[in-house]
Amino acid sequence: MYNHTPFTSKDLAKCSLVLRHLGKKAASMQDSSQKIVDYIYEHFYDSETGQNSCALVRLFKTHPYGALEDSLQASARCLMTPTIPVADMKCWTLLAAAGKETHSNYSLVNKNIVIPLVNQEFVAEMPGISEMILRFGLDIPTVLGMDREKMLESEHKLLNAFYISNAKDSPFIGEQDSLIIPYGVKSVLGIGGLLPSGSLFVVMIFLKIQISQNMAEMLKNLALAIKTSLLPFDDEVSFDSSKKSSLLFPVNNIIEPEILQASQAIALTQLLDISQQEMFKQAIRLQFIISKLKRKVEERRESGIGHLA
Repeated sequence: MYNHTPFTSKDLAKCSLVLRHLGKKAASMQDSSQKIVDYIYEHFYDSETGQNSCALVRLFKTHPYGALEDSLQASARCLMTPTIPVADMKCWTLLAAAGKETHSNYSLVNKNIVIPLVNQEFVAEMPGISEMILRFGLDIPTVLGMDREKMLESEHKLLNAFYISNAKDSPFIGEQDSLIIPYGVKSVLGIGGLLPSGSLFVVMIFLKIQISQNMAEMLKNLALAIKTSLLPFDDEVSFDSSKKSSLLFPVNNIIEPEILQASQAIALTQLLDISQQEMFKQAIRLQFIISKLKRKVEERRESGIGHLA
């Protein structure tokens, strides 16, 4: 179990270790995603109440329209009439969700688990998604795959966190009446990264407690561990169902195994760097405490000598 106040370096290391291994026993990216959101939902708690601190955890991924199953393509088309979809159009796809009412989580997105990101103008009109992209340190063309060079440059970067301290009445957080208010959501945190295929994954954590900016900055490091669990399925098996789309659209996002392996190695190296940095910070704090205690001992000793004299 992990308490947000405080979420320690030890918690970060332990949680990262578990998250990056969850993909090893998964059969698909959707399966791995469900294990990830379940773990976060079940293991984050509020020390003051002793209860779960998450109201809902979701994992989204941008997915090429042509690689979606028939039912998901149909959901996307309902939102873009009369525009004709193209194979490489990115779709904001809900892969997994975990909450108190697990079976109702998907209905919280108005029964549309796929949102077509038709073009820059369309995305700009969705304040939640466009603001998230901005706060991650990306731009809309990069996420839509229009700027291939910039995407490749950003793939190995640790993205900033999408952090909303006060979720209620925030213009960037929807579902106020169906999620935020009835479930008592205080803060919202989005962490994520880019996959070699050019897809963006995001874990959205709806918290019943308010967390600080510093806490959000620490939690964003979990995105690297999550990425390592999703990497084996990038451009491979995304969904649990074996159904294939009847629309034979070619999708130009084939990834060489060497690229996936290199991306995984880089993610692991970044995790190691973060662990070493946290160990260094911990060592400095420990040295400061030891020095402070030594000074107190010396002061007491001098005070005792003076008293005896």
